[in-house]
Amino acid sequence: MADQEILILVDDEDNELGTDTRENCHAGNGRRHRAYTTFLFHHGKMLLQQRSRKKLLWPGAWDVSYTSHVFPGETYQQAAARRARQELNATVGPLTDVSSFVYFAPQGENAENEFCRVLIGDFDGKITPDPDEMTAVRWATVSEVSVDLKAHPDSYTPWFKLSFEGFLKSPAARRYA
Repeated sequence: MADQEILILVDDEDNELGTDTRENCHAGNGRRHRAYTTFLFHHGKMLLQQRSRKKLLWPGAWDVSYTSHVFPGETYQQAAARRARQELNATVGPLTDVSSFVYFAPQGENAENEFCRVLIGDFDGKITPDPDEMTAVRWATVSEVSVDLKAHPDSYTPWFKLSFEGFLKSPAARRYA
C-alpha cells in the first residue's frame, strides 16, 4: 500500500523509537505514537469540530479545532500546517506549544495511545471543513466551552478534555479568558 500512513513511535518523553502504520498504532491497545491537538481562535472564540460519523474512534464527538499525527521527517509545526490545509482548508501561522500529555483511551477493538502536544494560535477564521473529517463546527468562548464540558463531558473526545485542561493551565490561556 503506497498510501499507507506511517507514524512515529515514541516513549512517554517523546523520544523516537521507530515507525509503524496508522492501523497498527490504533489496533488493540495501540502503540504509543506522536500526535498533536490544535485550538484555533478567531476574535476570541475557539473553533470546535464535531467528528465525522465515519471516524473509527469517537465518531460524532466534539473535538479540538483539528488533530492529527506527525509524520517521519516533519516537525509539529509542519504537521499542523499540513493538516490545517487538509482538514479545514485553512492557513495557520506559527502555533504556540502550550502543553503535552500522554494518554491511552480504548474504544472497542481499537485505541488511542499517544504522546500529544497541545498547539494554539489565532487565524483569520476562514475555513472550508472536510466532511469526511467533521460533520459540524462551532465557535465558543473558553468559558462557554468550560461550562459545556462540565455539563456534557461524554460528548467530547478523551483527548479534548486533556488538551483543554493543559491549555487552561498555560500562561497563554489568559489571552483568551
